[in-house]
Amino acid sequence: MNAARSPQTSDWRELASFGEQLLGASSLSAQRDRIVRMAQRLVGGQVQVWLHEKLFRLPDSKGKALFPTEPPLAGMQAAFRSGVVYSHRHGQVDSEPGACVAVPLTDQGFTLGVLQIGRPKGPDFTADELELLEAVAGIVTVALIASHRVAVERWRIGQLNLVRDVSSQVVNVLDLDKLTSRVTKLIQKTFHYYYVAVFTREPDSHILRFRASAKAPRKGRNKASVALEVEVGQGLIGSVAQSGDEILCDDVKAETRFRFIDSLPETQSEVVLPLKIEDRV
Repeated sequence: MNAARSPQTSDWRELASFGEQLLGASSLSAQRDRIVRMAQRLVGGQVQVWLHEKLFRLPDSKGKALFPTEPPLAGMQAAFRSGVVYSHRHGQVDSEPGACVAVPLTDQGFTLGVLQIGRPKGPDFTADELELLEAVAGIVTVALIASHRVAVERWRIGQLNLVRDVSSQVVNVLDLDKLTSRVTKLIQKTFHYYYVAVFTREPDSHILRFRASAKAPRKGRNKASVALEVEVGQGLIGSVAQSGDEILCDDVKAETRFRFIDSLPETQSEVVLPLKIEDRV
């Protein structure tokens, strides 16, 4: 059994620049690797990092998940559930030989992930090492939050630029049918939405008229058929026309106002936005 390594003054100095190193990483994968290397260098042992990836993914992220949806290890699970450090000494837990410590990455009551270090053959972690690991966890948490905020802001700027591009391409289209057709196609293609449709309403009318739609290509599927008319107050579309407020439905199966379209069975979520002229929908 090797002796535990005592933290040095240089370790604390290195931690001072660790946050900047994480901010400079280009992805969650790169950040995880840097966290692992730092923890291994500071205290030694088998280091594993789990992040609650759903909290960090941008709205249009389509890549394969890097982390499992739940913490994979027992120590991680205990730290994640409790929000406090979990640890056991060598020989203390029969099902988990060796020493182990799992430190949650928490911010304002939310656990963003867990850092776990194990030593199958010991030695036990010292109080100084635990203090050092908690400092690492604090720096990691701040850096993850800061880098995510930067990523979100860049994403928002990108979305605004896309909106400007769409607006510039339709500003001179005066015919309503051509305009709605152009708008739906541009929105679907630009933002990669599954399906986009536009309904319009004549003044003092209780009927919304279908104008145009655009959908993502789907092999083996027929063209989507939609109701040509919707009454105000009927379904999500009619409800928005009645209230003038947008509706964001994350789960259409739980929304009684959602009207299923047989040719769009893959629909899982939907947003309905009012189109207003002088505060009139």
